Amino acid sequence: MTTIEASGLCKRYGARIALDGLTFTADTGEVIGLLGPNGAGKTTAIRLLTTILEPTGGTFTVAGIPGDQPHRIRQRIGVLPESAGYPGRQSGAEYLRYAARLFGRSRPDARTAAERLLADVGLSERAGARIATYSRGMKQRLGIARALVNDPAVVFLDEPTLGLDPAGQGEILATISDVARQRGATVVLSTHTLTEVEQVCDNLLILDRGKLRAAGPIAEIVAGAGSLSSAFLHLTGQDSHD
Repeated sequence: MTTIEASGLCKRYGARIALDGLTFTADTGEVIGLLGPNGAGKTTAIRLLTTILEPTGGTFTVAGIPGDQPHRIRQRIGVLPESAGYPGRQSGAEYLRYAARLFGRSRPDARTAAERLLADVGLSERAGARIATYSRGMKQRLGIARALVNDPAVVFLDEPTLGLDPAGQGEILATISDVARQRGATVVLSTHTLTEVEQVCDNLLILDRGKLRAAGPIAEIVAGAGSLSSAFLHLTGQDSHD
């Protein structure tokens, strides 16, 4: 089942083009990577598909819902933005219960959902601790749990491993794989790290300066360039530092 369809999606700010004609599809249970250097248009693409921004041109659907129905789309998606904020004085459990209540769950259902999600991301032992005491990696896992509180069809994760050590990165990537494989959700992962793409993504979109430079299964992109690093460097002219 196709869960995302974008056709000619554009975003302009005056003369500056942030995204120029993005076209792609994504299916249920797929992890699709948005790869590119800073300023490539990755975050703009996510903000358009999550209805935070309105497109200048083009059309899209998410979970079968047209882009001109943002309220319905927001009911069917989960989002972890690049710079997520958390209420430091709340516990992880309180935070998730509150989020679940915002989606209309009863108090008992919200409590059950919070307990289940904390277990899913490995935070059960810290459920009652204040979020202010969480490490960055723990906050990112809590953010993923928050993105799942409404059982979304599509989950958008914008640089979820940024600033984490290798162990923390591994934990987040394992969680992302579980979201797609066990929940059947489509995951859109924005990153500039090649190793993350190779570990968890099924398909890849390489963006540069707002344009889509390559799209398709990672194996096909690698086959055409010899390696993902070579493809990335050729298409963007950037040093990946990986």
